[in-house]
This record gives sequence, C-alpha cells and structure tokens, in this order.
Amino acid sequence: MNLSVTPLKNKLFNNVIEVPASPLMKKIGYGTGVGVYELQRAPLNRTLSPWAVKKLLKHCRKNKALEKRLQTEAEYLRKLSHPNIIGFRGFIKKSGGTSSLLMEECDTCLGDMLEERFENEKGPYEAKIILQVAYDLARALDYLHNSALLMHCDVKSHNVLVKGDFEICKLCDFGVCLPVTKSGRVDKLKVGKDCEYTGTPCWCSPEVLIDPPDITTMADIYAFGLVIWEMIALSPPVYDDSKQFDESFHCSGSFDESDSENQKTRLRPALPDVELDHDYDLVLETYYCCTTEEKEKRPTAKDLTVLLLEVLNKV
Repeated sequence: MNLSVTPLKNKLFNNVIEVPASPLMKKIGYGTGVGVYELQRAPLNRTLSPWAVKKLLKHCRKNKALEKRLQTEAEYLRKLSHPNIIGFRGFIKKSGGTSSLLMEECDTCLGDMLEERFENEKGPYEAKIILQVAYDLARALDYLHNSALLMHCDVKSHNVLVKGDFEICKLCDFGVCLPVTKSGRVDKLKVGKDCEYTGTPCWCSPEVLIDPPDITTMADIYAFGLVIWEMIALSPPVYDDSKQFDESFHCSGSFDESDSENQKTRLRPALPDVELDHDYDLVLETYYCCTTEEKEKRPTAKDLTVLLLEVLNKV
C-alpha cells in the first residue's frame, strides 16, 4: 500500500503514534536545528517498516523560527504526492518546540554517500548513475514547479535521499519552499513583497544573492546542476565567500553591499582535475547548461526530465 496517497496524509497522529524521546531513538540525520531519527513501529506485535522522525534539537526548541519552519514543512509535505518526493506520514503538533514530523524513511542521503566515496578514494560516480539521480531529481522538480507551484529553495546532495543501490532518489526538506506562479516567479501575492529566499550559500544561484534578489524556479535548476558537480567532485561546491555548507541563510536584500558585489561575479565551480571519458559528455553538458549565469538560458525541470529519460532509455 502506498501510504503517500492514503488518508494518512490528512491526519495528525496525536492519539495514534507515540514518539519516544530523542535519546531513545537512533539518529539517522540532521539539519539546521533539527535531528532526524528512526522510529521503529511494532503495533499489536506486528513488524512495520520504520518511519523517519524530524524534531527540533533540544537547544533549539525555543527558536520560534525553526519551530515554524518544521510546521511549514509538514503543511507543504502533506499536500505533495510524487514517487521522487519523500512521503508524508503525519505531524504531531506539541507546544514547547517538541512537535514531530513523521516521514517515509530512506536508506541514506546522497551527501553522506559522497563523503564516504571521497574517503574511500573511489573517484566520480559512473555517468549512468549520475544521469539516473539527475532524472529522479528533475522529475521531483518538474512536479514541484508545474503541479504544486512551489520552488524548493534548498536543493543539495544532503536533501536527496536514496533507497537501495540508487533504486530511486527522493527530494526532502521542504521547510523553506516558496510558492511560485505558473511562469516560475515567486508568488508575491501569497508571500508578500519582502519575501525571503532561504538556502545554503554554496548551492545558491548568482541572481538570488544580489540586492534585491531575483527569485524564480531557475534557482532550483542552478542548484540541481551543482548536485551533478558534487557527484563528480565528491565534495560540496565551496566558494570563498560562503559559510559552512550545512548552514542555511536568509536573503531579503539586507546584507552588506560589498557581499552583493562579490556575488554578482560568482562563477560556477571548476570541475576537478579528473579524466572523464565520453560517457560523461551529457553529464557535463547538463551541468554547464544548468549553471550558466544567465538564468533565462537554463533548461526547465520539464526539459531536463524529457532529455534525461530519452538518454536513459538508450543506455
């Protein structure tokens, strides 16, 4: 049974699921101010697949902004249903920053896999695997941009979850999404004129870092291209002007003017000095197209989905 399309999406589990205290669960991930834990389920002596539980870390429970972000993520995720987007399982709303977001569990995240591969000195992923991950991610973005009318705003390897040996990849972490119009621009009627773009600096496109930011779904496409770069370089795309790559920032047009000037000239990160054969031609072409400075020249998520499916069917 596919729980992502069942009545579970409309329920709160206050009286159905009891989430143990964080120290009693296995920690399987983390993010800005949150921990992700494995919830083992065995009602009435039955063994069910585990769920993932996202909760605020103890020292962040008084942070109203992070608490609101978790609730916002639950509200967005409840409305989404796509095989390449993590499945919503429920939301337990409690006071004092102890609410819990219940989700489908995957085996690992792409970011962790890249770190392990780098430590083992295995080199870039095979072109076919990169194209498969890119296809799954493009499908998720196509659904978000054109059906859900949302932009993710924080696409990166640590927000791409993987099941099995790349059987399927799923986009996660929807706490900083922004509503968009059918043209792909941020919907200011819904979020107001002074909306904030929240992202991770070294995955951000140049246009969202200028003052004022130019926010469209093309920012997700730029970050998509950098995920491809990560699978080649096995590292985050670090820039001299960026902060720690696992910390989010807010851009509302109120940062230092000199920083703005630096961002206007940001270039895509250079590819590592490794030999790549012709199997990587489309991988590299996709990377360059998605990370071009002129956002109007980037392909849409739908364009990418069609192209990558056509290529994968020939491999």
